[in-house]
Amino acid sequence: MLGGDDVKIACVMMQRNEDVCLEPWLRYHAHLFGDDNLFVVDHNSDDPAVLAILREFAAGGGHVMRLPPGADYRQKGDFVSYAMRQAEAGHDFVLPLDCDEFVAMRLPDGTASCAREHLAAYFSSLPADSTAFEVGENFLNMLGRPTLFFALPYKKVFFRGGHCGVVDHGSHTCLWPLVPAAATRLAYVHFHHKSFERYRRAAEEKLRPFVDVNDAAAVEAYRGPGWHMVTHMKKTAAEFYAIMTPDSRCFEFLELYESLLALGIDPAFCDR
Repeated sequence: MLGGDDVKIACVMMQRNEDVCLEPWLRYHAHLFGDDNLFVVDHNSDDPAVLAILREFAAGGGHVMRLPPGADYRQKGDFVSYAMRQAEAGHDFVLPLDCDEFVAMRLPDGTASCAREHLAAYFSSLPADSTAFEVGENFLNMLGRPTLFFALPYKKVFFRGGHCGVVDHGSHTCLWPLVPAAATRLAYVHFHHKSFERYRRAAEEKLRPFVDVNDAAAVEAYRGPGWHMVTHMKKTAAEFYAIMTPDSRCFEFLELYESLLALGIDPAFCDR
C-alpha cells in the first residue's frame, strides 16, 4: 500500500446502503492506501449487510463517521468537507470520492493504470506549490463487458493535506477557498451503471430530497445535484441497456480487471 516512507493518501467517501459497491470500494482502496487511510461517512445506513461490512471495516482499522439521524442529504458537500478536515492530519493528499468511484490514472503513454507504484510515483510528482487538484477523466463502466470502459471528461477535485477546502454536493468544485485547481492525470473508474431496476431505485433515492420523483414534469425540469440521472430514469430497460454498446470512446482496461480478480472482487459486481 502507499504509506510509510511514501506519500500518504486519505480517501473520504460518503454512502448510504451501497450494497453493490461498498465492499469492492473498501477492498480496492485498502489495497492501494491501507484501511487506516479510508474514511467512510455513513448516512444512516439501515441495510443489515451494509452495516455488517462497516463493522468489519472498522474492526480492521478503518474509520466510520456516522451522521446523526435526520442528517439532510442536501448537505452532502458540507459533511464531506468536514470529514476531509478530520482526515487530513498526517496525509499528503485527501481525495473525496463517491462509493462508485475507484482511483486510477493515465500513464504518459496514454494507457490506464491502477498499479500502486504508478499512483505513488505520480502523487509524489504533483506540484508542491498547488493545494487543489483536478481529476480530469471518468472511466465509465459497461454492464456485461467488465474489461471495457467509456473514457469521458470529468471534473472532480482533491486537496493537499492541510489545505482541504469546502466542496459542492458532488465534490466537482472547490467552493472555498477560490484557488486554481491543478490538472492531473488521475482518473476515477466510475462503476455508475447498475442493473436497470437497481439504477432506477438508486436514482430515485438520491433525487428524492431535491424533487418529487413521482412528478414526471418536475423530474423533467430538474437541474440540481444528480440531475444527470434523470436522463436514464426516462429510458425503458431496452434503451438503458443499449447505452452499453461500445463506440470510439471505449478502451480495454485489463490491468484493472486483473487487479480486481487478485483482490477477490468480481469485476462484474455491478451486473448483479
